[in-house]
Amino acid sequence: MNKIWIAFLTVGVLSCAGISYYHVSASNTEYGALPKEKQEIQERKDKNKIKAKNDSITKNNTNDGPLVIQKDRTVTPQIIKKIEDQVNDQRIRFTNGWVSPVNHQEMNARGVTVETGALKSDPAQGIVVVLTDGEKRKFVDSKEYKTPSKHGEVRVIDYDGFDLTLEAEDKTRWTFNVPTGTFK
Repeated sequence: MNKIWIAFLTVGVLSCAGISYYHVSASNTEYGALPKEKQEIQERKDKNKIKAKNDSITKNNTNDGPLVIQKDRTVTPQIIKKIEDQVNDQRIRFTNGWVSPVNHQEMNARGVTVETGALKSDPAQGIVVVLTDGEKRKFVDSKEYKTPSKHGEVRVIDYDGFDLTLEAEDKTRWTFNVPTGTFK
């Protein structure tokens, strides 16, 4: 008799658990347990994430603020106004930079970012940092090049392919070739 009661009790508990699981998981979205307003907010955030992931960078500045490099987006060659480099910020005062996709014939990378500025320890010494990314956004290499002479911080003012025109504080100009790392 006890075994029958235990069996009925077990069946009753399991069926109640199954019914409550069915009702909780029967919502039409993953946010079904949230109030309607919060569901709409979460769904809008999800759509914006998908849209941002599929966007490509084509403008220098947007209404949402300055251009910041998104490494998972396709990029077009362009001068960037703001550099956010948490690794080198302690040593280098950045002015601006340049970003471009790369063909494998030019450099062994998928994309290249050039950051320009001056050393914090020697503000007269201009510096160029070249960062390359490989397939699947993996970091490939970072190289630093000091300007041939000390004329203050440098900035990218123009580019032609992989030849960047750099200008120092005192208006001294160089042409910097990104693949070779040479100044002309």
